[in-house]
Amino acid sequence: MSNNTATSIFGLPSTIDIFGVQVTPFAIILTIAIIVAGFAIAHGVRLVTLKYLGTRLPPDARKATGRTVYYGIIAVALLSALGVSGLDLSGLFLAGGFAGIIVGFATQSLFSNLISGIFLQIDKPMKIGDPVLITGKLPDVAGVVVEVTALSSRLRMFDGTYVRLPNSDVFLSEIRNFSGAAARRVELVIGVSYDSDAQKAIGIIRQSLKGTPLVLVEPEPDVYVDNLGASAVNINIWCWVPFTVWFDMRKLLVEQIKRELETNGIEIPFPQQVVHIKQDRRKKAPKMGAPRNSDTVPPAASFDSSAGVNLDEVADND
Repeated sequence: MSNNTATSIFGLPSTIDIFGVQVTPFAIILTIAIIVAGFAIAHGVRLVTLKYLGTRLPPDARKATGRTVYYGIIAVALLSALGVSGLDLSGLFLAGGFAGIIVGFATQSLFSNLISGIFLQIDKPMKIGDPVLITGKLPDVAGVVVEVTALSSRLRMFDGTYVRLPNSDVFLSEIRNFSGAAARRVELVIGVSYDSDAQKAIGIIRQSLKGTPLVLVEPEPDVYVDNLGASAVNINIWCWVPFTVWFDMRKLLVEQIKRELETNGIEIPFPQQVVHIKQDRRKKAPKMGAPRNSDTVPPAASFDSSAGVNLDEVADND
């Protein structure tokens, strides 16, 4: 940096040589002012963002959002200040453009997960502690929500294992939340024998449901013959129970209905099939080239003298 001999009215040099570029003191002061103002504005905008938007976000997403807003405004202020200074930034912009392309490709999924995490917090399709089923873009994943961070969601599956899902995939998937209502329907299918009275079985099931305290009266339980299966008459059972006891009630109702049906003589059959075997009693033709000597050809019929059984008939039956 070198100073020119010419001075301004305040005793300062009229221009200052910075990297071969003549810059006026006013431009330097304006550049510094823009940078300082940029920091002040970035700080203020971050506080406003955290106050009105950050309260709806988890701590990790709140910090990430505040930092993104803060450093974004500072970057804009620095670029504006350098432009006002009169410095030649073409080389810097060219290098920054290449670096931006590389960083953009490298962090594409990162920003996608970050934006999806923000939208998940705004939309709130699930919250911590909710049992959910996530289908669609991802393979079916069922479990309880443990944590939703800025980049991913963690679920505790019903077998006790934990799974981490990217927020972008969760946001684009179908989320079935089982805690959205106070009651949930239990759906069972019971098969009774064709020899049993289906209407009697339906009456027994209705009485069993009516005597169960946690089965809701409204909506009313629905019990009906759904279809005629290969081995049984299938009866559908729909009833509503409080959401918090759905799993326990489903297990209880299966055992209770089975016990009531067996006590009242209603058979629940095993899978079975009726098979008809068609026997072919036609005599097989002798093979080509077989010897025609009567000594080598077995007799048309032979008997076991000890058992009195026609061996040809036994062979045909086999």
